[in-house]
Amino acid sequence: MRLGLFLTTLLGLAGASHISNAADATWAAVGALENGLSTTCGGGSIPLPEWTSPASGQVDIKGNTLTFKSPSTIPNHSFTVDLTALQPDGSGRVVGIDKNNREFYLTFDPGSGARTFQMTYRLKACRRVYTPKT
Repeated sequence: MRLGLFLTTLLGLAGASHISNAADATWAAVGALENGLSTTCGGGSIPLPEWTSPASGQVDIKGNTLTFKSPSTIPNHSFTVDLTALQPDGSGRVVGIDKNNREFYLTFDPGSGARTFQMTYRLKACRRVYTPKT
């Protein structure tokens, strides 16, 4: 009896982890500086178009991969990250690498599907917020 209960529990947990990865979703989003336009993002004096220009595009989550595709030609407006480091409730921070081999971080609040997330870089004080378009 105990062995049967143990196996049922084990199979249930394995099934639950599979279900949490099956939250595929697609939505339109726009990324913009958290506090509006700033030409001195991070304390510099040179405008950085990769931060000051809004990034409109589409978010696709397939399994544990999030891809943001933007039609913009501005560097770093499109990216892909692995979501396996997120907590079971969907919250946490994941690390990505941009085209210039710099780390960036996406931070998620708990949830799934179309939702807001933030992007930061290790050496920049900027925070870009990606919000679903309604």
